[in-house]
Amino acid sequence: MDNKLLKSLTEMKLSANAIKNLALAIKLLVVAIATFTVASLINTGIAEKREQQYLAEMRVFKEQAEVATRHADSLKKEVEIHDNAARIAKAKADKAARDAQASKNRTSELLGSLDSLKETITDSTEMARIIIPKQDSIIDQQSITIGKQDIQITFLNTALSSKDTALTLANQRGDSLQRVVNNIPTPPKPPLFPRISRKTVYVLGIATGIVLKVFVLK
Repeated sequence: MDNKLLKSLTEMKLSANAIKNLALAIKLLVVAIATFTVASLINTGIAEKREQQYLAEMRVFKEQAEVATRHADSLKKEVEIHDNAARIAKAKADKAARDAQASKNRTSELLGSLDSLKETITDSTEMARIIIPKQDSIIDQQSITIGKQDIQITFLNTALSSKDTALTLANQRGDSLQRVVNNIPTPPKPPLFPRISRKTVYVLGIATGIVLKVFVLK
């Protein structure tokens, strides 16, 4: 009889210890769940705040990008205008250069003709009558050459100026677009813990309270 009582008491003690250990384990589990829930909730709040900040920055970025893009488009049109002006001026300068060269060639021909006449004409009166008009023609031709060269220089300066303006505007356009790229907002980093909804927190809270009441606080 004493052995049975002792065995029964031992079993009751072991059962009480098992219940105590189970209650402790459940309590630790509840604490872990509560800690995870709180951490996830805080993490979710931080993530939502960062996401809202990112969306706000993206709205501002889009507005700035639209303005910069319109400005870049207008600069592109101006670049094309000045680039076309440079090409036209260069073409006119090239034509003036060809005309100046042709005028030089004509001057060389007149000079050659004049030298030949000087060798064949011996009479001073006859020479004056023929040579002077030839010299006047040479002077006129040289004036034409100088005029064509002036035109060439003028158009070359216009071409250079237009090309410089086009290059400056193209650089401004590139800088404007580069600033848009540099200002792209950085998306938020992934959260450390999985995001948890407030509904999930509510359900976990109720479940935790039930577990505490049934197994721990009983």
